[in-house]
Amino acid sequence: MEENEVATVKKNPYKHKDNFLEQFGNVDFSVSKMTYVSFTIIILFVGQSFLGDPSEFFANMNETIRLITYISTIVFLWLLYGVIYLAIVRENTSVKSIGLVNLQVLDFARGIAILLSLYVIAAALTVLMASLGFTIPGEVEMFLPQEMFGKFMWIIMSFTAGFCEEAVFRGYLMTRIRMIGNFPSWTIPVILSSLIFGVPHLYQGFAGVVVITVLGAIFAISYIRYKTIWPAIIAHFFLDSLNLIIPQVESSVEQMLR
Repeated sequence: MEENEVATVKKNPYKHKDNFLEQFGNVDFSVSKMTYVSFTIIILFVGQSFLGDPSEFFANMNETIRLITYISTIVFLWLLYGVIYLAIVRENTSVKSIGLVNLQVLDFARGIAILLSLYVIAAALTVLMASLGFTIPGEVEMFLPQEMFGKFMWIIMSFTAGFCEEAVFRGYLMTRIRMIGNFPSWTIPVILSSLIFGVPHLYQGFAGVVVITVLGAIFAISYIRYKTIWPAIIAHFFLDSLNLIIPQVESSVEQMLR
């Protein structure tokens, strides 16, 4: 091994054969205290899903409670993004390292293609889960807004969820899992980050967790394939926002099976 190769290995112990560090802008990555802070907050976010059954909360929901929920969700997700932003700065990287490269027109086409595949796969999974006796609670529809201002806030929340969740779970968490765990491929990082993304949806039951986990894996694969997080953000945004005019795939299929 030549001297310059030795120096590279010593400088960055997270080197991998597929050169993903270079492709995703993590060449100078180094673990910082903020890395652990970010992981801890993400784990706490997942852990809160085990605290109780939100069915009663959904049953008693009115437009005021919906608005408060939307606003609190928006604030929390941007704060979470702020935490990982501080982490990537301390890790000697930049927003490029979480896939936030220049947005291109092609990213919209890719996002729409991902969205269509998500609907097909979600519908197929919902049918499969229903055939196995696992259904998604219909209470989730009560979360949707009924008035114009609520619908406006839903769009804002949908963009926030698309941007922040993709940046956190795919752009940040998945790449950091691979580097810190020194995994030779994306398989385990994709599985772990997708599960961590899916578990907070326990309020949708086992079937909901399975569907969301698989959708998370599709977002992850798109990020790896295109080397940008924008197609996943666009697909995620439309997936959430279109609930205003298109019934949720899971709920509509469940009703058809009754």
